[in-house]
Amino acid sequence: MAETFRSLRNRLQFFTKETPSPVILLSSMPAEGKTFASINLASAYCLVGKRTVLVGFDLRRPKIFNDFRISDNIGVSTFLIGRDSLDDIIQESGHQNLSVITAGPIPPNPSELAASAKTKELFAKLKNKFDYIIIDSAPLGSVSDTFSLAAIADLTIILVRHNKTIKYILENTIVDAKANGITGMSLLLNDISRDKGIYGYVGRYKYGYGYGYGYSEGENGKNKG
Repeated sequence: MAETFRSLRNRLQFFTKETPSPVILLSSMPAEGKTFASINLASAYCLVGKRTVLVGFDLRRPKIFNDFRISDNIGVSTFLIGRDSLDDIIQESGHQNLSVITAGPIPPNPSELAASAKTKELFAKLKNKFDYIIIDSAPLGSVSDTFSLAAIADLTIILVRHNKTIKYILENTIVDAKANGITGMSLLLNDISRDKGIYGYVGRYKYGYGYGYGYSEGENGKNKG
């Protein structure tokens, strides 16, 4: 599993190229593994000495604070309303070179906050502090929040889960993203068994990369992130 994310990290260099402190957004439909992928991709960067921050920007269903067992009383939402400073909301993950910003308390207006000038300010400041910024976002296409974030991100990765993602929903999501001016999209194919791993070109949307997790949660052995 670790080797899989190291390989993914290396392949993403072809897309981020010489972009200073790239912002990489991961999104998907619900229950397709984006949080798991976000955490492990952030870990892959921090393990090579890159100052990395994982930003929980799913303001509707925050999750990553549970994975790191840290507080969600402060975070993105409290920064966006001006209650807390950037230094206040950055929390230590317990791992060297990896910091975490949780989503914070669920706000009544997540779409408006995501589209606000404070969101652009947040990522501008993070670029000055970190080498890589990884965003765990709300599902792209399901809510408008993520379109605002994708417009800021240097690279948007849409996680596609084998035998689960509904094709027409994915197609509509890509069409909507293009209509909103989102570029730099890539597809990451998830939940392919090790003996059926694939690597190939997917339409006009850069790489599709298949891998098996080696991670289980629950009786069916599937990742639920």
